[in-house]
Amino acid sequence: MDNRDSKSSWIREQWRLYEESQTTMGVIFAGIAALFIAGIAAAFIFAKDTNPTQTASAPPLATNAPAPPIARVPETTGSGGGQYNPPKQDPRENEQMERPR
Repeated sequence: MDNRDSKSSWIREQWRLYEESQTTMGVIFAGIAALFIAGIAAAFIFAKDTNPTQTASAPPLATNAPAPPIARVPETTGSGGGQYNPPKQDPRENEQMERPR
């Protein structure tokens, strides 16, 4: 009988440790979720406070500064400019023409 009681107390101890670890993990994950939600809320509040809205009672301020000059044809870094020629492909590499064996 003594062996049975010691095994029972060992199982109870293991079960208690398991429950404690599950509770700890639950609290940690709840904290992470709370921080995540608070971060999203803070981002929305920040965006709301920093995004000026234009209304009829406050028209945009007119500036007398000249417009920037219009850019010319964009420069390219490549040597092309002609017609595109795709690279040649070995017919053995064409997956569309493969046949199951």
